[in-house]
Parts: sequence; C-alpha cells; structure tokens
Amino acid sequence: MRLLALLLPLLLLCGCARLSDTEIYYTPVAGPVYPPLDKKAPVPVLSEPPSWPHRVIGRFATVSDQGYPFLYRALLYNARRAGADAVILRKLAFDTRQNFNYIPAHWENIPQTNIFYQTVQNSQGQWVTVPQVYTTFVPVFRPEQTVVTDVQWTEIAAEMIVRKGKAPLAIAPVDSR
Repeated sequence: MRLLALLLPLLLLCGCARLSDTEIYYTPVAGPVYPPLDKKAPVPVLSEPPSWPHRVIGRFATVSDQGYPFLYRALLYNARRAGADAVILRKLAFDTRQNFNYIPAHWENIPQTNIFYQTVQNSQGQWVTVPQVYTTFVPVFRPEQTVVTDVQWTEIAAEMIVRKGKAPLAIAPVDSR
C-alpha cells in the first residue's frame, strides 16, 4: 500500500508536459540579452501595447492541446526566462478538432473467473468439498470501428517586451583561441 502511495504521484506526473519543453516556441529578437526574472516574479499580460516606451525582445507562438492554463503558465515561464517586463498578447484562439482513430477488426481475450467445487481429503482424513477458483479466457470478436474524439486546441502568439533603458546582461566576449 505504501508503494502505491509513493508511485501514484509519479504516475500522474508522467503524462504532464513540462514548461521547459516550451522553450523552443520562444524566438528572441536580435539584440541584447536581459537577466532572467525570479520564477515567481509578476509579469503582466497585456492585450495592447503599454503607454510607456518599450522594445520587443522576443516572440512566443505555439498551438497545443494541453489547454489554456498550461499555455498561460508556459507564456509566463518564457517571459521570465527572457527577462521581459511585460507580455503583449497578440493572438489567443481556441479550436475544437475531431480525431478519428480507426481500430481494425480483431479478436480479444476476455478473462472470465469461474468456481468449481472439488472433493478433497483434509488433514484429519475427512472428505470435504472446497471451492476452486480458476480463470478462463473467452475469445470475443470485435468488429472494426472508428472512434471519434473532440480535442480542444489553443493557439497563442505574444511579444515579450522590456522598458526602454533597461540594462541588459553584461556578456563577456568569447575567447576564440
């Protein structure tokens, strides 16, 4: 039971996408590199450009079936990594698509548990009837079918911005020797 309690959280995490996997959807704009923000730092998500002077330092664009909450966290994760002061949301779209999965005809073995009663001699020499449990497998034919599922897709496109005048990272030149 303890083993199950330990393994259950691990099994639940196996199907989850990681935020670090979304780094490939961030495209930096050529220019200075800014220091990353703390992972809990607030980064405002704006629907239009702010009134204060700013410059775009990168773009984040992706389409995913992981849902809006995951993409929102991915957007903030990449903004903090890039050192952005804010994010301008350029596009947010939702689309429901149907997946068609063809399952060919096949045979399937269905387990069936049975009980039979057997007469045996016990340790005192008496004959007693005891139940015996056994499992048989019944072959069942499954005809071909097409399974249709609806999947919600979310598309997001945003620009990472910093205030004009923000100090970039001081990157030392690389020694080419």
